[in-house]
Amino acid sequence: MIKRRDLLATGVAGGTALALGGFGQGEAQAQVVPPVSALDAASLAIVRVWVPVILGNSVLPADATARQASINLTAQRAGEIVSNYPPINQASIVGLFNALKAGPTMFNPAFPATWEAMPPTLLAALLDGLRVSQVASQRSIFSAFMGLIPNAFYSNPTHWPGIGYAGPPTFA
Repeated sequence: MIKRRDLLATGVAGGTALALGGFGQGEAQAQVVPPVSALDAASLAIVRVWVPVILGNSVLPADATARQASINLTAQRAGEIVSNYPPINQASIVGLFNALKAGPTMFNPAFPATWEAMPPTLLAALLDGLRVSQVASQRSIFSAFMGLIPNAFYSNPTHWPGIGYAGPPTFA
């Protein structure tokens, strides 16, 4: 029968062996893992349409090339963020984007058929309408966009200096 003292000693020895396991075997190499997106290309295209409407012109670069790169990076990061959600939340967001693939006409038949064809002023008005809607599912669309897109943008360390954020604290 194993004694408690022996079990604790084995645990401490095992933990030490794991912590020191890489010593003496050369330098550890970092694995490069490509980003994973829970959102497909059509969903990311919808995100790209909404990024400038939600973030506004004061946040995005003025230069057209840099602006598009920032929008693309924000959309990519949004897909990565969704892939890190718990499965139930991830399924909800993916389901939302699957519904949005029907286009803006799902909200109003007079809207253009595609998200890319929607003028920014109409997108802004739609966003405001979602915010104050009496329909809970429409308010949840607003909440999803307002949670996902700013988080995707500001989780990029290159945007931190612009808001005066020095980064996460370091503990010595």
